[in-house]
Amino acid sequence: MHKVLILGGGKVGKSVAELLLACGRGGYGVTVVDREPDHLREAEANLSRLRSAAGHAVEFETRSVNASDRGAVRDALRGHDAVVCMLPFDLVAGVAEIAADLGVHYFDVTEDVKATEGVRAVAARGGLRSALVPQCGLAPGYIAIAAHHVARQFDAIHDLTLRVGALPQYPTNALKYNITWSAAGVVNEYCEPCRVMLEGALCAVPALEGLERFSFQGVEYEAFYTSGGVGSLVETLVSEGRTTAHTRVAYKTIRYPGHRDLMRFLLQDLRLGEADAGARFNRRVAVELLEHAVPRTLQDVVVVFVSGVGERGGRREQINFMRSIPATTLLGRVWPAIELTTAAGVCAMVDLHRLGRLPAAGLVRQEDCTLEMFNATVFGLAYEAPDRLEAAAMARG
Repeated sequence: MHKVLILGGGKVGKSVAELLLACGRGGYGVTVVDREPDHLREAEANLSRLRSAAGHAVEFETRSVNASDRGAVRDALRGHDAVVCMLPFDLVAGVAEIAADLGVHYFDVTEDVKATEGVRAVAARGGLRSALVPQCGLAPGYIAIAAHHVARQFDAIHDLTLRVGALPQYPTNALKYNITWSAAGVVNEYCEPCRVMLEGALCAVPALEGLERFSFQGVEYEAFYTSGGVGSLVETLVSEGRTTAHTRVAYKTIRYPGHRDLMRFLLQDLRLGEADAGARFNRRVAVELLEHAVPRTLQDVVVVFVSGVGERGGRREQINFMRSIPATTLLGRVWPAIELTTAAGVCAMVDLHRLGRLPAAGLVRQEDCTLEMFNATVFGLAYEAPDRLEAAAMARG
C-alpha cells in the first residue's frame, strides 16, 4: 500500500485525501495532518462516510501537526512514500527539502513562484532518491498539461495564452466574485510579477495588466495577467524548439468584466498590495477585507481556455482548448469545482508516479505528463465528465 501524507487538511487538502482514497481502489493509505481541529474533524467525517460506502479498503488516519514547526513536519513525513503539500503559500518553503532528505516523493499545488524556485533549488543539488513534483493543481498544473497538448500540434508557436478562472455561478456583488480558494493566495497572485514570454524572450510583467475580453458559451469574461500559472511551460517549449524570436506565451486569470478594475483600485491605487509586512496598510489588510466582506460559495464553475496560434504544415493556424467544470455532487457532498479540479490534478500526478509513468526521481514538470496520460487516469474524469467520476471510483470488481 502506497502511504501518502496530506500536509494541510483544510479546503482542498481534505478533498485530495478523499479523492485519492475513493479512486485509488485500496492502493493508498492516507494520513491527513493539520493544526486546526475543525479541519481534521471534517476530513475524518468525509473519509469515514467514504469508508462505509466504498467497495474497497479505505485506510486513513488524522493527526494534529503545526506546519510551522519543521521538526514536527519532519516527524510526520517519516514512514510515508509521498507527501502532498497543501499548505498556504507562505508555509510551503522548506517542505520539499525535508522530503528530499527523507527520500519521500513530494507534490504540491502552489502558485507561488518563490516557493517553486525553492523546490527547483533542492532538485538542482542532484542525487535525489525521490521525485519533486511542484505545481500539480489546476493553475499551475492541469492548465500547463492542456497548453502543452495544444503547443505540440504546432511546428512553431506564435501566440499561446493560458486562461483559467474559478468563478461563482451566480455573481451578485460589485466584484462579481466569491471566495472559492484562498483569499491570501488570490491577493498574492494579483500582486506578484508574472513570468511570460514576449517576442521570444522570458520577462516579468506586472499583475493585473494585459486585459482582454472574450465570450464562451454565451457568457462574457475578462482575463488579465496573474502570477504563477504558467509554471515551467515556457522553459519546456524553448527546450523543444517550438518558440521563435517572436513567440508570446502568457497565463491569465479569468473573471467577470469589471473585476480587474476594482481589484487594481484596491491593491494599486489604495496601495494595499504593498508587500512590506511592517507597513500599516499592506496585503494582510487586503486579505482581511476580502475575507470579511466577500462570501464563500460552493456554487462555482471552473473555466479553462487555451488558445494557440502558430505554424503547422507551412500554414498559420489557430487551435483552441476549452473546458467548463461546474460544482458537482460527489461522494455524498457538494464539491466546489475549484476543489474537484485542483484535487484531481495532484491526485493524477501522484497516481501516475506510483504507476511508473513519470520520472522516478528528480524534478518532474507538469509537461512530463501528456493530456492523454492524464485523461487515462480516473481523475481525468473530473475535467472530462465529472458526473461519471463517482461511478468510476466506486465501481466494484
